[in-house]
This record gives sequence, structure tokens and C-alpha cells, in this order.
Amino acid sequence: MELAEGSYQFADGLFIPASGIPIEASAKEGSDTSSLQWAGRLQDDLRQAGYDWLSIRERSGIALIEGTATDGDEKLSALEAASTAIRNDTIANDGARVIVDVIKIEGASDPVGIPVTSLPASPSVSACTAAFAGVLDGRTVEFSAGNAAISDETMPIAAALGAIALLCDRHGIEIGAHTDARGAESFNQRLSQTRANTIRDYFIDLGVASSSLRAVGYGESQPIDTSQTTAAYARNRRIEFSVGNAEPVPSESVD
Repeated sequence: MELAEGSYQFADGLFIPASGIPIEASAKEGSDTSSLQWAGRLQDDLRQAGYDWLSIRERSGIALIEGTATDGDEKLSALEAASTAIRNDTIANDGARVIVDVIKIEGASDPVGIPVTSLPASPSVSACTAAFAGVLDGRTVEFSAGNAAISDETMPIAAALGAIALLCDRHGIEIGAHTDARGAESFNQRLSQTRANTIRDYFIDLGVASSSLRAVGYGESQPIDTSQTTAAYARNRRIEFSVGNAEPVPSESVD
């Protein structure tokens, strides 16, 4: 059998590329073997360019950028280099629906993409719920002006959430958006629905099954902190995900 250029391990009688998908398994599924090798090929290129600690792993259309950097600058440089390499490569760009940051920094907290790597092949409702919560632990999705787009600063968070949705879309997923109590109640209701729709649309663009997604704006109706403080307002402005008990319906249109 001819093997495409890239990095391999030999285990249990199989050649396993950096993508983690055994060659024999890909052949049985009728996959294009070359399309499964882009992760190892680009990883080799990046290591030759000086990122010898960096790994790229492909899983179900998700590009996981992994490794341990010495500091934030090295991490940002490596993540940008890997993202650029993927998007500039035709096969890799076609194969990677979303790029997820799993690069650790020595002595720092875990990166945003760690919960994605914890999901098994066929994740349960509880595993998916825990993964969504793990990404959002201490983090929030922010929106650009008009709330029609996710802010550039929080796109890594959205990307990790989208990767979880890709792996969990056999379950119904409700995207719930909440606001604080400042402003008119009707305005907050529309605002929250717009934000829920924005995330739903982003997930669909990544390839998540639209029939699995329900976007719901709750406005100010479900605060988690009723104090009238800046910290309370920040806690109440949030996105939450409910997995398994959501009956997907078309999102409301909001002008």
C-alpha cells in the first residue's frame, strides 16, 4: 500500500497518520486517503519552520492545534502560523471546518479547546453538556456592533463551541441567550434572540445540522444574579447550551 507523505505511527498492525484515522479504516470507508494526511503534512512543515513542539490533529472536520508553548507570544505566533497553513492549503481548508486552540502555556490555565478533546467518538448528552460548560467556564461570547457577528476577540471561544456542536449534533441542542435587566424588556428580548440566532447561524456555517439546533432568546427573564451591580450584569449576560431536551425549531427572524 502506498502511503501519502506525512507522519505515522505503527500500532496493532495499522499505520496511523497524525490525523488519528487508521489507513485501513479510511480505505474501508472509501475515503480519499490523501485527504486524511493533510494534518501530518502541515505539522511536518510547521515543525521544520521552528515549531517543533506543535501538533495538528484532525477529527471529524475539526483541526485541533496542540502543544505547549513557553509564553503567550509563542502560542499566538504558532496558532496563527498553523491557521494560515490550513487555510492556504486546498485539501486542508476543505477538510477543516473549524480550527480549535488546544495550545497550552507553561504554568497557565488550560486552553479553550481542551473540553473538545475530552469528547468520545459518540458523546452522550452529559458529555456534550459538560464540554459546553467547560468551554464557557469563566468565558463568554461577545458580539460586534449590531449583534449580527461574533466579536473577533471571542472567536476562539465560538470555534470551540462550534466544534462541540459538530460532535454532538445527533442530540438536540438549544442555544439560549440572556441579557441583563438594563433597558426595555422588549428590547432585551429582541437582542437576546438576535444573539442566539447569530450563534446558530455560525454553527450551521461550520456544518452542524440545522435540524439539531434551536435558538432561543430569553431576554432578562432568567437572571442568575439579581444584584444591581456591574458584576451581576456581566453574569446575567450569557449564552447557555441545553443538550438532549431541546426540540429543534426554526429560529425567529429579528429585524
